[in-house]
Amino acid sequence: MVMKQGLPIESTGAMVTQVKTSETVARRIVGDIVTGRLRPGDHLAGEAVMIEHYGVSRESFREGLRLLEAQGMLTMKRGPGGGPIIHSVDPANLGRISTLYFHLAGGTYRELIEAWVMAESALARRAASHPDDGIRRRTMAPYRSPDSLAGTDQQTFVSHHASFHGAVATLAQNSVLQIWLQTMGLIISRHVVDLENLTSLHNVIATDHLRIADAIADGQHTQAAESMEQHILGIGRHLDGELLGSLDDHIQWK
Repeated sequence: MVMKQGLPIESTGAMVTQVKTSETVARRIVGDIVTGRLRPGDHLAGEAVMIEHYGVSRESFREGLRLLEAQGMLTMKRGPGGGPIIHSVDPANLGRISTLYFHLAGGTYRELIEAWVMAESALARRAASHPDDGIRRRTMAPYRSPDSLAGTDQQTFVSHHASFHGAVATLAQNSVLQIWLQTMGLIISRHVVDLENLTSLHNVIATDHLRIADAIADGQHTQAAESMEQHILGIGRHLDGELLGSLDDHIQWK
């Protein structure tokens, strides 16, 4: 048997290791964002005020901010009136850091497609099981036109595809699933968006979206899950050799 390249996957008990002061600061900031019901675009308090509030050194405070900035949760605006600005919870940021672990573990794009099939099928099934018919139909309405991707450029195509899967995820009514299960597709979108020729997929994607959206809007959960599975498998077949090279290539960290 050929040994798979990459580091072994094993738990080291890191969930219970001692937390650095900067991590504690980052966690307290996050806690204050949630309890204070702050929204994307809101500014946090000034540095002096926050350092006094948290009772830490400037070095630990700034390192805590950098941790959150690296995770895509904050942006540091420089100059007068600047400071930390809150971002939305974007599953793409989780996808970005996940690619580091996938790469180190020797994960391949083929394995990613396999995981994506399971994730998106589960989301589609839950979306079609949403109890409110009106919400299902309104959420899927933008994707029930066969011409929704006609004539679009590459960036619009990728954004539309991501928004469709995001809309499906919102109907799942589970924040953890909505964030976690979207990451696989967003990794693919991130890696494919760098490539030039995606036009051959436009009609296929639009047709797939229409079929899945119809099933979800009509509450047909089995049909929604099966159509989503075929959709993702079809993308995988198209990507193999044409866009990503081999699906057996290691997932890149980016």
